[in-house]
Amino acid sequence: MSKRRTFAILSVGVTLTLSNNALAGPFTDINKLGDLMMAMAPAYALGMTVMEKDWWGTLQLAESVIAAQVATEGIKMLEIEQRPNGSDWKSFPSGHSAGAFSAAMFVHKRYGWKPALIPYAMALVTGWSRVHARAHYWHDVLGGAAVSALFTWLLVGKYDNRVTVAADGDGFKLGFRMQF
Repeated sequence: MSKRRTFAILSVGVTLTLSNNALAGPFTDINKLGDLMMAMAPAYALGMTVMEKDWWGTLQLAESVIAAQVATEGIKMLEIEQRPNGSDWKSFPSGHSAGAFSAAMFVHKRYGWKPALIPYAMALVTGWSRVHARAHYWHDVLGGAAVSALFTWLLVGKYDNRVTVAADGDGFKLGFRMQF
């Protein structure tokens, strides 16, 4: 099976698994689209790690997304700002945006800017939908992105597939691959 087909199947499967029942059926408003994009961005990033057989990257993705979400929720507990719709005082920073931008920034730092264009677009749609729904202000979205950037910078390394280590019955093998 080709890498693209494997990636597409895994992305759809993970997205369907992560998505809740509220996303079932046709889109009736932009909020559902934002929720879907928020789930699809990490699914895309996870699909990249699986497609590249980058298990260390899978761990770094999990660490950076979880750290950003925990920090975001911790900041929200300070109740810095009321939401535009007045529902509560947990507007800053946007958790949806933190999750989507964590995935996009992970792909950017780990694999480069070109494969990150799609998850960045998903993250922007997520942020826009949160502002449109009056759940956040634009600076809340930027705050979520900033938290994500911090943890991506701290926890994610650039992917280097030139050195491989493999175990067999006799011990370990070390291999190098160079592209010219």
